[in-house]
Amino acid sequence: MVTQLPLDGAPLVKNGPTGVTTRLARDDEAETLCQIERSAAQAFRLIEAFSWLSVGDVQSAETHRRLTAAGTNWVAADDGDRPLGFLSAEIVGSDLHICEVSVGHLHQGFGLGRRLIEHAIEYAAARGLEAVTLTTFRTIPWNCPFYERLGFRILEDGELSPRLLELMDREDADGLSRDTRCAMRLDVGA
Repeated sequence: MVTQLPLDGAPLVKNGPTGVTTRLARDDEAETLCQIERSAAQAFRLIEAFSWLSVGDVQSAETHRRLTAAGTNWVAADDGDRPLGFLSAEIVGSDLHICEVSVGHLHQGFGLGRRLIEHAIEYAAARGLEAVTLTTFRTIPWNCPFYERLGFRILEDGELSPRLLELMDREDADGLSRDTRCAMRLDVGA
């Protein structure tokens, strides 16, 4: 339970979802996952420089279906088995690369993103992969600083693999400036 104070100073008790499980996404949930990502992006509305992300494109339903078929698209589902958040990833060489982590706006702040990331790390370790990688915003608290608390480290330009360098360049061309972004890595292999 998280207690917050609204503007009028009266306590507001915010309860999180109960009975949350992590499981593989299903094909028929692809559109729902797109809606979750749109909802999650509303958090960017509060940051002027990134507010455009709140109305930007999301990962396609086709991509969700492809990653679900590959076994690397997971959801955090409530006790009614409804997805509240998701993590989509893909195996690239000896790494599991996180493509997207999104938790619906109303369900943020209850550890669902952490739970999904921990699941991805366990998945990578169980398959003998070397690392989990991702790209994210450097200064947004629920991005880079959050991943650092989970053990990820920022990769300097000289440490970027050709794949991550190409991804960072592609993101830059899509409007996600290299000045605000970074690639991160968590070693999981022996």
